Amino acid sequence: MALDITDRLAIEDLVNRYCHNADYNPPESMRDLFVPEAIWEVPAMDLRCEGIEAIVAFFTQSRAGFGSARHVISNLLIEGDGDRATATCYLQVIKVDEDPKQIVSLGRYQDTLVRTAQGWRLQHRMIAMG
Repeated sequence: MALDITDRLAIEDLVNRYCHNADYNPPESMRDLFVPEAIWEVPAMDLRCEGIEAIVAFFTQSRAGFGSARHVISNLLIEGDGDRATATCYLQVIKVDEDPKQIVSLGRYQDTLVRTAQGWRLQHRMIAMG
């Protein structure tokens, strides 16, 4: 069964919520977006977090050392069937606590998502740089 509009909107909301959580909300808020055994990785930087505890720890540490940023996404594509989906979108990370503001990262999110009892969740997020 193809994804319906409700699924697509829920996935779009999840992808957008990730950006807001990364920028504004406590690192613990990532627990609401990922399955417990999720993988989050940036191969170009040799970063890989396996499991939600490692993901929360990464965001706790990176928040302390990075400063204020805004994750900006565009061109979201969602495909799926039943209880599994993939999503991809372009990414810009803008550092906003300096003048002038500057884009510090460009890339693409490549996601695998699953439907859970709590709704759609990220199972694997790979960030392709460049």
